[in-house]
Amino acid sequence: MGENKKILIIDDNIHFVKMNTTALEAAGFEVEAAFNSEEGFTKVEYGQPDAIVLDLMMERHDSGFTLAKKLKTHPVYRTIPILMLTAVGEATGFKFSMETDGYWMKTDDFADKPLEPDVLVAKMKTLIEQSEAAAKES
Repeated sequence: MGENKKILIIDDNIHFVKMNTTALEAAGFEVEAAFNSEEGFTKVEYGQPDAIVLDLMMERHDSGFTLAKKLKTHPVYRTIPILMLTAVGEATGFKFSMETDGYWMKTDDFADKPLEPDVLVAKMKTLIEQSEAAAKES
């Protein structure tokens, strides 16, 4: 499933990016990285990924939310699935979930860091499959 599918990881933690790039590439995905939200948006514009792994807290505490909203309200990029990953719960004790916060998060899925590599791969496959199915229906 990962063959020829491009994932963009947007995260300011180089170790996180390297670890998850390795896991996704091993599953057959092509992976690009960006280390802040501005670079991430530019890579979306020029690379049109099939899915995005997005950190919540980068240059600002809400950088991930801001970028997700910008992408999900953009007529060209709004269908790109976004998985938001963050360690905000561990750092602050504040917990997010798709069930309670999904209506305003503007992401397609959410998970706490650290996320096991096999879980990340499974989530990306699911998001891409759902996106492709929705595109066929429209």
